[in-house]
Amino acid sequence: MKTEIIIIVWNKLEVTRDCLQSVISKTKAPFQILLIDNASEEKTSVFLKSFASKHKAKTRLIRNESNLGFVKAANQGLEESNADFLCLLNNDTLVTDGWLNELISVATENPEIGLLNPSSNTLGQKTCIGNIDVFARSLAKYHGQFEEMAQASGFCMLIKREVIEKIGKFDEIYGMGNFEDTDYSRRATQVLFGCARAKASYVYHRERTSFLKLKDYDTSFKKNQAIFYNRWGKPKRIFIEARKGLLPKQADKLLSLARAGNWIVLARGKNVNLPVPKHSNIKEVSFRGPIFEASCFFKILKRMKKKYDYILVQSAALKKALTLLKPIHKAKVFNLREFKEFEIDD
Repeated sequence: MKTEIIIIVWNKLEVTRDCLQSVISKTKAPFQILLIDNASEEKTSVFLKSFASKHKAKTRLIRNESNLGFVKAANQGLEESNADFLCLLNNDTLVTDGWLNELISVATENPEIGLLNPSSNTLGQKTCIGNIDVFARSLAKYHGQFEEMAQASGFCMLIKREVIEKIGKFDEIYGMGNFEDTDYSRRATQVLFGCARAKASYVYHRERTSFLKLKDYDTSFKKNQAIFYNRWGKPKRIFIEARKGLLPKQADKLLSLARAGNWIVLARGKNVNLPVPKHSNIKEVSFRGPIFEASCFFKILKRMKKKYDYILVQSAALKKALTLLKPIHKAKVFNLREFKEFEIDD
C-alpha cells in the first residue's frame, strides 16, 4: 500500500520546518511527501528546496509562482499522486509516533470508511499539556477503534483512492479554503463512504496559522459558508428528551440526522442505556429521577447562543411548558412519538 503525504506551504517557515521534521522522524509506515510551495516568500522557498534535496528519496516538490489557495493546491496534489492513500496534512501540524500506521490500519480494516482523521487537540481530545508524544502514547489503548463523524477535517485527512475515483477532487468554488473539506465529506457519504476519527492516532494542530494572515478571511469564510448552506442546508441543533429510552427505529432516525451533519443533545435517565451508536454529532447527557424534566427544561432555556432549532420530548408536562415559552427558546417543539416521521425544514 502506497501513501503520499501532501503538504501545502504558504510561508510560515518555523511551523513548516517543525512539521516536516516531525513527519520525517515520527512516521514509521512507508510514505512519500509531496510538497506544494504555494508561492512562499524566498526564505521559505529556499528551505523547501533544501529539504526536498536532502530527502529526495522521499520528497517531491512543486512550486507555484502565485498563491493558488488551499483548494486548488490540494487538487494539484490529488492529480499528481497515484498512491493508494493520500493524506492532506497542514503545515501547522506536528505528527506523533505511529500516527500514519494507525490511520492506515483503521482505514484498511474498515472498508466503509473513506475519509479518516487522527485525534487532535482540535478534534476529539482536550488540549494537550506537556509532551505531545507522551500524550499520544496514552491513546494506544484505543488501537483499532474509531468514532464515526459527519465530516472529516482537512487539517490531516487520509483519503482512500477509491473515494477520489468516485467523487473526484475538491470543489474549487471554495477558493482559498473553508468548507471544502465538509463539502467533500458530504459528497463522499453520498457514495456510501463514511468519515471517522482514528482514536489512537494523534496529530497536534496549531490551528489557522496561515488563514489568519489573509486580510479577507472573515469575508471569505462567510461567502463559503453561504455556498455550503445553499448546497447542503444549514445544520440544525436538536434537543431530545428520552428519559424512557428510544425505540430502534427512533435510534436509526437519530443516527441518520447526525450523519447529515446535524448536532444532537440526547438527554436520558441516569440508568437508562440507549441503543444509539457513538457519533461525534451526538452528545448524551444524563439527569437523575425526580428532577429530570426540570434539568432538561433549564438546560434548554440557558442556551443563549446557538439555540436549538428543534426539541423532541416524551414528557407531556415538559412539552406544555416548552410550548408556552417558545418566544424565549425559539425552537419548534414535538412529541418524540413523531420522531420516526420527523423531517427538518429549512
